[in-house]
Amino acid sequence: MKLAELLETLDERQRKTVLRSYEREGIPNLDLELETSVDREVLEFLRAISNPLRFQILKLLSRGWLCVCIISGLLNRDQTLISHHLRTLREAGLILEKKVGKMHFYRTDLEKFEGYLEKVKSEIL
Repeated sequence: MKLAELLETLDERQRKTVLRSYEREGIPNLDLELETSVDREVLEFLRAISNPLRFQILKLLSRGWLCVCIISGLLNRDQTLISHHLRTLREAGLILEKKVGKMHFYRTDLEKFEGYLEKVKSEIL
């Protein structure tokens, strides 16, 4: 939707107030096309990294392969909780997993992470 079209949907008082404010600061391009939709993958990425514990896990896993018991010990959290957050990160495609015997090891997928950062950047800029 163009900014000019949106201004037309406002009531008279709101429109005048907005236009007066814009005039004081410099009127923006009224033909500016405003887009509100956001890529679903970007939203999932942001949701996944927004949790402080998941972000800590990603930081640890960016240094190399670690198993749940090591991550749990480093963060002083229950292994079940760590496993839950690893599942969320894996579903978002942010970590890699490899099995060695019965043990599962995880690492941040740095390429994927950087790709998501580029997508976030392109959504904003």
